[in-house]
Amino acid sequence: MRGWVIKKLQNSRVHMTIKEVKWDLESGGAPRQAKLLALASVLGNDFFTECDIPHRVAHRPLDYSRSDLIKFYEDLEDIKLGITRQLEATKKMVPQIMGIEFPKFAEDHVKDTRRALEIWMATIGAGITVDRRDDVRDIWKLLEQSKPYLDTAMDEILADENKTSDIIGESVSVFSLLVRQDWKNYCDFFPSQFSHDLKY
Repeated sequence: MRGWVIKKLQNSRVHMTIKEVKWDLESGGAPRQAKLLALASVLGNDFFTECDIPHRVAHRPLDYSRSDLIKFYEDLEDIKLGITRQLEATKKMVPQIMGIEFPKFAEDHVKDTRRALEIWMATIGAGITVDRRDDVRDIWKLLEQSKPYLDTAMDEILADENKTSDIIGESVSVFSLLVRQDWKNYCDFFPSQFSHDLKY
């Protein structure tokens, strides 16, 4: 009985992540979709490396056992919680130290980073809650279709990171080191396990 309850709770968390990511992408329009794609494509490698998650999982989540996928999902979930805690701490610290409110654009940038992480959580979640596989398909289809807006999205990300670094007095931009074409190449990722039925 206890195992059934745990599984139900796990599924519920995964369902919610997939639902929220899909809603955000659908309601935000192509420019927002492109921004999240640009963030997720670069940061995904760091997220997976930090959690020691095989990169192949992003391509073929259905090949892994439920127990492995739950571990990978929860490892990424821990990073998400860490991002949330750090944001809240920074929002309190900046007024105390610098005498200004933490800017909304910087807060939004952190939240977008967290949403980009959730794209990978949702992708792994396709192997945990297979009844939501169609929703994950839709997520990647929306991201794929947003590519014409990538240049604008990349410009916005760089501007946000540069303004944030000016405020806190140090460079925080992972993206400024990237050659634009390399960044776009990262955005060509598409889960190979879904490529046959997800491509349009």
